[in-house]
Amino acid sequence: MQNNLKRFNLLPIILCLFLYSCENSDENFTQLQLKNTEVEHLVLAKNARLQKKTIIKRGQGMFQALKQVSIGNKLSLRIINALRDKIEFSKLKVGDKLVATFDGNMKLISFSFSNLPAERHIITVNEVSNDFSYSFKEEQTVWKTRILAGELKQSSTLQDDLVATGLKRSVVAEIINVLLCKVNFRLNARMGDKYKILLNERFYNGEILDSKILYTSYRGVRAGSSEAYFYNDGSANSTYTAHYTEEGEALIRSGLRYPVDRLHIRSGYGYRRHPVTGRRKMHRGVDLRARSGSAVYSVARGVVLESSYNKFGGNKVSIRHADRSISYYLHLKNRLVKKGDRVRSHQVIGRVGATGRVTGPHLHFGFKKSNGRWMNPMNKRMIATPKLKGKRFANLSLQIEQTKSILQDLEFNKLGRYVFAARPNNS
Repeated sequence: MQNNLKRFNLLPIILCLFLYSCENSDENFTQLQLKNTEVEHLVLAKNARLQKKTIIKRGQGMFQALKQVSIGNKLSLRIINALRDKIEFSKLKVGDKLVATFDGNMKLISFSFSNLPAERHIITVNEVSNDFSYSFKEEQTVWKTRILAGELKQSSTLQDDLVATGLKRSVVAEIINVLLCKVNFRLNARMGDKYKILLNERFYNGEILDSKILYTSYRGVRAGSSEAYFYNDGSANSTYTAHYTEEGEALIRSGLRYPVDRLHIRSGYGYRRHPVTGRRKMHRGVDLRARSGSAVYSVARGVVLESSYNKFGGNKVSIRHADRSISYYLHLKNRLVKKGDRVRSHQVIGRVGATGRVTGPHLHFGFKKSNGRWMNPMNKRMIATPKLKGKRFANLSLQIEQTKSILQDLEFNKLGRYVFAARPNNS
């Protein structure tokens, strides 16, 4: 009887323990459900993709545009430094497109920049190392050649006539600048003067992406006759890629020679964020992309004013020219001239390097006017050489023959506005 009473007294305790255990198991199950849901949301967030797009607006630089797609200054600096050798940021134009892709935690996955509808520069961010990898995507485009020909009418100008054909003003300006080397339009242009331009135009989805002026001619009673041919030195950035006469004379009215063989501006003149410090500072020159060890030339004859080294500019050379202006060459790998040396135009004065405070090999090229004030060196008329010689002249002659052949084909087939040219995209 006593044993039965003991068992009976234990029943409420056992029952309470059982109920407590059931309640706890339900709570644990609920908590497990919540944790699984949170994990699921985390997975979904991680795999989510968010794209932010913008275009370059008038007066806007790359840093300001990157802010529009939620990229801060520190990451912007990394992106710009990664793209400096691929894109000339000094040539940004209204309408250039930026696209940033983020994951659900707003971490950057990829970034793309497009200054032409058929081309994209892409940066992909490694999820583990956070390193950048670069790629370039180009859609198929078509090159077509055509002739624009006509004569000046009463009260008309060549510029007005060309604009009226629908050519971009930048292309018209290039045509005028080439002809100005031989033709004084202000004094000698007359009604009845004849002109002819051969264009090679790159199309994508019916839109002209790029125009190259292969040939220009102008003939008039007072102006005389002049012809110019485009010479491709193998790269659009080559300082020898320009317009020449059939004799190889460079068609540029005046100017200095370029300090490097290929022209790609990594960083332009004016205020910018320093690629190392990230601080906004005046950049009194231009940074020109070039391989380490490439030749650096004096832009004009003169006397070496300085040949020295400091921790910021690295190996540095400055040259005073006949008009008292001074040119500056910084971050050189080595210096091949010393203070007091007399140098001739286009003489090798050093090699491209990465000395001083830099992120990689390039040439900082600066220029002071005769009054001692800094100026944008690219506003000076630059020329690679006054006249092509040797292998380059032979290549020019070959290209002139090809241009003449295209002109003959187009003249023969005047019914067709365009002749399709099976040329690659970099033609």
